[in-house]
Amino acid sequence: MSSKIHHTRRRALQGLGLLALAPTWSAQAKAGDSTPAPAMRLATDSGLEKERATGEAALQRFLRMRTSPDGAPVLWVYAGVLVVKPEGEVARSVAKIQGLSRTQATQQPDGRWLWTLDEAGYYCDPVSGAVADRLYNPFTQTQVRPKHYRSPQRLLFSTDGIQPAMSLPADVEFRGEITELAHLAGTVAMTEDLYVKIPARPSREGQAAQPARLAASLATFTTRESQLDSAPSQWVDCQFNYTTLNSFVGWLGMSDRGGVQDMRLVGIKVRLDDSRSIPALLRQRILDEHRDLLV
Repeated sequence: MSSKIHHTRRRALQGLGLLALAPTWSAQAKAGDSTPAPAMRLATDSGLEKERATGEAALQRFLRMRTSPDGAPVLWVYAGVLVVKPEGEVARSVAKIQGLSRTQATQQPDGRWLWTLDEAGYYCDPVSGAVADRLYNPFTQTQVRPKHYRSPQRLLFSTDGIQPAMSLPADVEFRGEITELAHLAGTVAMTEDLYVKIPARPSREGQAAQPARLAASLATFTTRESQLDSAPSQWVDCQFNYTTLNSFVGWLGMSDRGGVQDMRLVGIKVRLDDSRSIPALLRQRILDEHRDLLV
């Protein structure tokens, strides 16, 4: 990492929300590579100019699904489960999840869009659904202390793809994609997928060695085609389904075992002032611990 970049690895990864290996876009790139990512590709046989125009239209459709027409921040309220799958064993759900993210897209002078996301999430008891101080890990047969998360992201979107809004360590691999997945029965589905590899780290004075970590975040956003055909000033409802295929988080006590964990989530986009769409217990917890997400 260049000495001109005054960000630690931790801060750099935090900027993408990768410390939580939680929830972006575009083509393959190694972090630190200044070469623009390839243009987002959609099926076409009419030449580059038409393809770029189609890419711009796709970008605008995606932004309408993910934002508000007046450019104000929006909230994404979600719930789901944490599934753990060690190698050679049957997957099991070990926790419920509740969370909320605040997102906003701001166009930059060069035409790109700065995408900011900030979220807070909680691991909850798999039976009662209450935010958990301890959870039972059936694979280690121990009680573990979940680490609830606050995870930011900052990215730059354009028809040329996606770049992190801050430099990453040169050895972190970053690849992202966005596609128009399907048009079915008047419903549009678009995907936002992010793939990351954080290399292994040898032991250092005061720090234990860490294995390589992998993260795949796969999100599908859906809305009615009729809403995307409405005037740009109209709000577009949107729902999402989100799944991950990640290395085990440290608090599970399984970092030395092969396998994957999956945060399997569903959620909806809501206006910033729509408190009725946030479950009461989640809203109170956010107000107590992360009030800035709601104002």
